[in-house]
Amino acid sequence: MRPIRPSALEKEIDANAKAEIPTMIWGGPGIGKSEIPRSIAESRNQPFFDLRINLYDPVDIRGGLKVVEENGVFRTRYGIPEDYPASDYDGTCWLFMDEMTTAPKATQNASLQLTLDRRIGAYKLPPNTIILAAGNRAQDRAAVHEMPTPVKNRFAHYLLEANVDDFVKYAMKNDVHESITSFLRYRPGLIYAVDAANNAFPTPRAWVMLNKKLPFMEDEFYGCASIIGDGPAGEFIAFKSIYKDLPDIDQILQSPGQVKVPDSASVLYAICGALTSRVDASNFDAVMRYAKRMPPEYQVIVVRDALAKDRTLLQHDKFTQWQEQNAEVLL
Repeated sequence: MRPIRPSALEKEIDANAKAEIPTMIWGGPGIGKSEIPRSIAESRNQPFFDLRINLYDPVDIRGGLKVVEENGVFRTRYGIPEDYPASDYDGTCWLFMDEMTTAPKATQNASLQLTLDRRIGAYKLPPNTIILAAGNRAQDRAAVHEMPTPVKNRFAHYLLEANVDDFVKYAMKNDVHESITSFLRYRPGLIYAVDAANNAFPTPRAWVMLNKKLPFMEDEFYGCASIIGDGPAGEFIAFKSIYKDLPDIDQILQSPGQVKVPDSASVLYAICGALTSRVDASNFDAVMRYAKRMPPEYQVIVVRDALAKDRTLLQHDKFTQWQEQNAEVLL
């Protein structure tokens, strides 16, 4: 299966939703199978219903039994699980069946009617429900069950891969420290480097965890290594020592034509991260004046990451000028 990056996956999810085809996202641990759909739904203010389907018994997919009385006759009926959206909801909502491949085959098979017919028993999904599922593969060394062929045939399947550009775009919107995004620009191979021989290794999820821990570390090496592993931690800490020696970013913004542009690749990546973490409409002029003095590949990083943080900069005259001068560049 050809891998797909997160930004392309979003377009596929939308296309499948219009065609009423469920989406199945495959991928290794920590790559964003759960976070990406949730982030898309939240960005659109659409309700997101998360079913950890491995916690369901087959009968639970239909709901719990209850006894009701009708004209003196007692009958059993299935109650709607609280994790399902209300049938009369008139907006777009998301039904996400996570950990699909760690659910027993019987539970996976029980989801067939829900995914294909968009109903189970008397319950019907709202008309504009986006159905997705996610799971690990056998090679990810997770405790997975083979997906039955009839279940596979109900989904459009995608193998998710980590992408630095997409992660930085996410990071810009979620206050991930610029030292992390700058480092990953410098060492993109460490955005996702699962090592089954170690307990800790870098993944997009691990970098977000590390970002949360940064303000509270007492021992930097152990603090980082416990989340991303010894080797990546050593590289990240070494990069941070360079990062701390950057030119004064305020001085760059005040005098973009006078502050020296360094030659070191690692320092240039760090400057890109520091500038784009501060960029807005009021200082974009200064940011672009300094960026134009940098080698072309770093200019692209500054522009791309600035737009990821603030899309209104697309209308800024400095972006228009840069785009005209670099028409061959794809952002």
